[in-house]
Amino acid sequence: MLLGSIGVGLGFAKLAPSTATSLNALVPIGVFVLLYLVMLSIDTRRVAEAFGERRFLAIAIGLNFALNPLVAWMLGRLFLGDHPDLRVGLLLFLLTPCIGWYLIFTELAGGDVGLGVSLLAVNLVLQVVLLPVYLLLFEGQTSTIDLRGITQSVLIYLVLPAAAAALTRRVVAVRLSGMDSVHRVIARAHLKTVALGVVIVSMFASEADTLFDNPSVVARLMAPLLVFFVVAFVLALVAGHFGRLPYDQTALLAFTATSRNSEASLAIAATAFASPLVALAVVVGPVIELPLLILMVRVLRSRLKPPTDQSLGSVLKGAQQ
Repeated sequence: MLLGSIGVGLGFAKLAPSTATSLNALVPIGVFVLLYLVMLSIDTRRVAEAFGERRFLAIAIGLNFALNPLVAWMLGRLFLGDHPDLRVGLLLFLLTPCIGWYLIFTELAGGDVGLGVSLLAVNLVLQVVLLPVYLLLFEGQTSTIDLRGITQSVLIYLVLPAAAAALTRRVVAVRLSGMDSVHRVIARAHLKTVALGVVIVSMFASEADTLFDNPSVVARLMAPLLVFFVVAFVLALVAGHFGRLPYDQTALLAFTATSRNSEASLAIAATAFASPLVALAVVVGPVIELPLLILMVRVLRSRLKPPTDQSLGSVLKGAQQ
């Protein structure tokens, strides 16, 4: 269904282009609803305890702020060596770990969302500090970090849905003596899948003109983006295996290593760089990213998620036999 939503969005853009463009407004609404539904199932005590997961945090930081930047730089030089503006846009997109979107896919894959919320603060601080350093190191230029835009994203996509979920849990606990009935309604109505489908249709319908009007740019960016997501996903699985992480932490690791902060990178591209190609590269990024994240959920759930034993290593060994 989710992959089919991509085709629906692109088809809608062809059939009703004027209406399709306006669907962009549904994307933040849909993401907010999704994160609210995810937050409903989070045990707040787990979020506080998660800061004690030092091994996981060390591996996640190493992937996001050491290995991934090197991979992004090498791909930019390899595929976009003679296109500096596209290369800067690619780096902006790939050097900013997600601060919200990855929670949705972590939850869909059965990962540790509580630990993911804790990781968000680490990702936020380090990308604000290190992004200018990486741009100066890799491209000989820096940019002004849009702290206001990043703060706004955190408020909209973390604080508000978390507060709404906490209020819901309190009201339900008082009036209905538990959340079981709420979770059953969400599961039976497939609300998360429906909301994600709306987001996908809206995103691809509203961005279709960008894709159709710039086929050469999309073609140039597709190869480095595809390679990055595949490499980042594989590195996360390998790191989870050798780090002896349980499945739920490995699933989280996969999505924090692959999901990117498109809102922040687009804001920086639009305000700090004169060339429209920088922003265009950032716009193309999530369009290619989204279907790959959906495929990653399928791979994790169908190939790696153990039915009983939560050790990823045992699953990998079983798959090899």
